[in-house]
Amino acid sequence: MKHKYLFLLPALFIASYATAQTPYQLPNAGFEQWDGGYDSEPTHWNTFESSDGSYASMASSNHHYRRSGHRPGGNGSYYLTIYTTSIFGIKANGNMTTGRVHAGSMSAASENNYNYTQRSNSNHCQPFTATPDSMYVWVSFYAASINSVSQVEAIIHGDNDFKAPNDANDASKYKGRAVAQTARTTASDDQMNWQQLKVPFVYSGNSSANYILINLTTNNIPGAGDKHDSLSVDDIEFIYSAWLTDITINGTTIDGFSKGCLNYAIHVDDINAFGTDDIGYTTEVGDATVELSQTGIDDTTVLIRLEVTAEDCTTQKTYRITATSGTPGEPLEILNPEKNIKNSIFPNPAHGHIKVDFNGVLEVIDMQGRTVLRHQCTNGESIDISHLPKGLYAVVINGSRTSKLIIK
Repeated sequence: MKHKYLFLLPALFIASYATAQTPYQLPNAGFEQWDGGYDSEPTHWNTFESSDGSYASMASSNHHYRRSGHRPGGNGSYYLTIYTTSIFGIKANGNMTTGRVHAGSMSAASENNYNYTQRSNSNHCQPFTATPDSMYVWVSFYAASINSVSQVEAIIHGDNDFKAPNDANDASKYKGRAVAQTARTTASDDQMNWQQLKVPFVYSGNSSANYILINLTTNNIPGAGDKHDSLSVDDIEFIYSAWLTDITINGTTIDGFSKGCLNYAIHVDDINAFGTDDIGYTTEVGDATVELSQTGIDDTTVLIRLEVTAEDCTTQKTYRITATSGTPGEPLEILNPEKNIKNSIFPNPAHGHIKVDFNGVLEVIDMQGRTVLRHQCTNGESIDISHLPKGLYAVVINGSRTSKLIIK
């Protein structure tokens, strides 16, 4: 999109993580799409080019460019760099926003300079109704001064033309905010030093979630910093929680519970009377959902699964409880001492079908932690996997992670 920003403005900040077209991530979050050449605006993002306000014509010069490459571990072709310029001795922070830049004053700190959501123009607003738990963003920040601080900000707000920073203290206009700040990561303007910043959303406002305003700036103080300070940004991602903070058995927290531990083994006196009705849980966030299921393994053992799905309907965690009337050990592994279940799936690598050499529950989990196949198996059974994409998967047999499966 074509947009402008006032060279004196306190720029604001942020991007989005993948080119996800879901309501839970922002489009063009990795800055892979651009409206034109290297100094055009990234698609779905706006800067000084398309600013409005009485000083818009003076603020129309670009303070950004497209650069080839990607952050460590990334696979994109481009990332964004914004930079500070000096016009008539006045420093203008680099600024990029999903909204619109309003250039209303020659004074950098004036309340007439702000970024805002312009709901009447689809090029200058980003509808967003989700409530992420945190924001991850990759940055590399060069500044002449070690005291300079760059900023990436995400504001989830209501059905209003939210102005940043003017409306920051009006709780009736916003729902939540995440702010990632960093001092310079490199002291050399020709050297990149990428860091991933991870910050929580703080939901302290009273409004509904209707839009998100994201702002990127080379300095968190309007008009501060130095000419040629530059902030590079890549892959902004919103994170959603699928964790449990408690699992109880008949009202008592399960022995050894930890949020990050997914597998548990317990003893029960009467396995026939034990089931999902005896399980309680607490989700880390209120918008996660939990599905409980129960599978009988044999006459003495039951497997309880708590599958937690986050608000984005994609992020999942699965907690497993092996309940046995015998003596519990490691979850379910003690139940099959006669077999090496690590070699119970073949062929591997596989294509189209696999055969299993065990009785019980098979789960295939992708590299994002999602269960993509769950099946109650009979020894010697052939299972169709033709619907699964090529790649590497984890295999869980009767609640225990046992091996890896390659689908080619």
